[in-house]
Amino acid sequence: MEKLKGGASFRELATSYSEDPGSTQRGGDMGLIPISQLQQAPPPLRNAVLNKGAGTVNVVSAGNGGFTIVLVVSHEVAGQRDLSTPGVKDQITATLKSRKEGLLRAAYLTSLRSDATIVNHLARRVVQAKGAAPSI
Repeated sequence: MEKLKGGASFRELATSYSEDPGSTQRGGDMGLIPISQLQQAPPPLRNAVLNKGAGTVNVVSAGNGGFTIVLVVSHEVAGQRDLSTPGVKDQITATLKSRKEGLLRAAYLTSLRSDATIVNHLARRVVQAKGAAPSI
């Protein structure tokens, strides 16, 4: 927190010190978190986001001796977004790309399974040896 007060970048500090594997690589960015998901968060964390204005930094006790530092970037009103809303186009693109990759992966695995030829060489040798155990 002292480094943040001294002018250090939240992104750089999160990348260096965060223990959250989901957001560390993105500089602590957790993306847009819907109110429904925030309602399930522990009360101190929920209050550090909902009751604070955009641009505020809050320290929340994690309860296990650790702390979470939260930077509230903005609050957005619930509702439908159009393509001119920042991030919507990127989110749609990422979702479509992910679905396409999933379909391609499933098709590839199905193709591998259906085109695969499995040969049990040991069983073949046993049959050729008329039931005698083949020498290995």
